[in-house]
Amino acid sequence: MQAHANDLRSEVENDWSTLVDPDSEPAGESAYDRFVHQVADGWRDAPLTPALLELLEFTERVTLSSAARTEADIARLRKFGWSDRAIHDAVQVISYFNYINRVAEALGVEDEEGLPHWGSRGRA
Repeated sequence: MQAHANDLRSEVENDWSTLVDPDSEPAGESAYDRFVHQVADGWRDAPLTPALLELLEFTERVTLSSAARTEADIARLRKFGWSDRAIHDAVQVISYFNYINRVAEALGVEDEEGLPHWGSRGRA
């Protein structure tokens, strides 16, 4: 989980304007860190764009019950501006993360020593 949070922190800094509702606070180091904490604590309450919130809802549906996904789910993503290519790519990433997390959990993989903990600048 730490690695995912660290990756998210990097992505947030690079893509702030496409992730965050424009009415939220301006970009900056403390804003990036607060945002990552908000997403990790409860993404539904984070100041995300409507399109990204919809994609995360879809992600949850695919993760919890992929067979229950319907054409209406895809149509809704398109309505929020997601292209077929973006939807395809998202499904690939969602599926890979679900797969690799299950492998790691099944094998009892633990965080690497020295991996920086999300929200801190030092080593664990």
